[in-house]
Amino acid sequence: MKRYWPPAWLLVLIGLVLNILAILMSSVVLEDLGSKMTTLNERKQDNLYSIQLAWNRVETLERKKEFTLLYLQQNNVQDERLKALDVEIGQQLADWVAAPIPELVAENIAQITGLIESAQQTLRKQIDDFYLNNLTINEQLVGLNETIAWYRNISLFLQVFGLALILARDLEGIPVAK
Repeated sequence: MKRYWPPAWLLVLIGLVLNILAILMSSVVLEDLGSKMTTLNERKQDNLYSIQLAWNRVETLERKKEFTLLYLQQNNVQDERLKALDVEIGQQLADWVAAPIPELVAENIAQITGLIESAQQTLRKQIDDFYLNNLTINEQLVGLNETIAWYRNISLFLQVFGLALILARDLEGIPVAK
């Protein structure tokens, strides 16, 4: 039984086409997936930075709450100079909690601390949202890594198979053992 090989030029052509496909896959598809991974990693880093900023705000609000409690315990004098200080402290607290602060008197301690704790809770919810977003990003990154590995394996297979076809042209002159 005689074996028929395709012409050598056809094997070389198919091998070259497979190598070109592998190169295109590496340069276009893998670069695109790599840029998506970079974008996701940047978003993840932005979220981590936002988490840190939010925690800093939570801690700052805690310090302001402690200061306000100490100030209200010490402030029993009805002095005009202290009234100006009350207004300034109230304005700073209002800026931090994004709500109007009642007059700084001992009777309003519960309401003032409630506003501060509400602002802290809002920040903690933001932290949770950023953290959950990062978990989603991590899942996407794992998926992208698997896709990249798959494309690299296919690309490597195409390169090796293409080279094998190119080298197969040399087999045409080798006698086949019967």
